[in-house]
Amino acid sequence: MTGFADTNWIVATYFIKRDADRTGTVERFMRRHGQPLVISHLVLLESLNVFAWTAKQKDSAEWVSFQADLGRKFLVDTMQWDLVRQRTTELCAAYSHRAKLGTLDLTLVASALLTGAQIFLSFDSQCRALAAAQRLKVFPELNAQEKEMLGTLR
Repeated sequence: MTGFADTNWIVATYFIKRDADRTGTVERFMRRHGQPLVISHLVLLESLNVFAWTAKQKDSAEWVSFQADLGRKFLVDTMQWDLVRQRTTELCAAYSHRAKLGTLDLTLVASALLTGAQIFLSFDSQCRALAAAQRLKVFPELNAQEKEMLGTLR
């Protein structure tokens, strides 16, 4: 089953002491599924930003480790911007009048769909509900608040 990782999933993978619960969830999933995860160039760019402000330095040990894992643990999809823009536009048309959704969240879910991913790995409630509305399996499973948001989107 092809998995697509959101930025916060990647952060939990490398910043172990920051949020042990999230890191534990990532580790359990990877032990069970053990295959490379797909990310988009958008996730890669956001990760560059988030890793720097989380570590409070550029080229942190976590960033260097993540870079070394590209092509092994994480595969970067060859994103076609026109298709991502088109799919994001479709998601906006379907959902933006129903809920306040972030543009990057919409774009990340669009890029996940275009990779052919079957499972969306994230800790972001809005992204998770949106991915579920698009019939992607979401991990970890939706909580009650996210299920309520999913109902709003459907």
